[in-house]
Amino acid sequence: MDEARLRSAAGFAMRAGACLSGDFACEKAVKSGRARFVLLDAAASAATKDRYQGMCARAGIPIAELPNMGSAIGKHGRMIAAVTDHGFARMLTEAMEAGGMKQDGGV
Repeated sequence: MDEARLRSAAGFAMRAGACLSGDFACEKAVKSGRARFVLLDAAASAATKDRYQGMCARAGIPIAELPNMGSAIGKHGRMIAAVTDHGFARMLTEAMEAGGMKQDGGV
């Protein structure tokens, strides 16, 4: 994983208004099909990780873990973010593939 590229793309998506953060907003986006890519903080609880991995797998949405994800999007303390734009989702997917990182789902 090219972590710097992943963090940069997540920050760009948030500044462009193409990223939601927080549990309720992200769960709603995944279940409605609006989410294109999901980012989890590496420090999120096991229950949260399992719940989102299951939701994203069923919806066919890629999901990735990122250390200190909240700081990447400018919202410290947030554990989950959902990107809603295809272009930014593609940027995040390419950043993950650049380093051979494992992802679930597909764009």
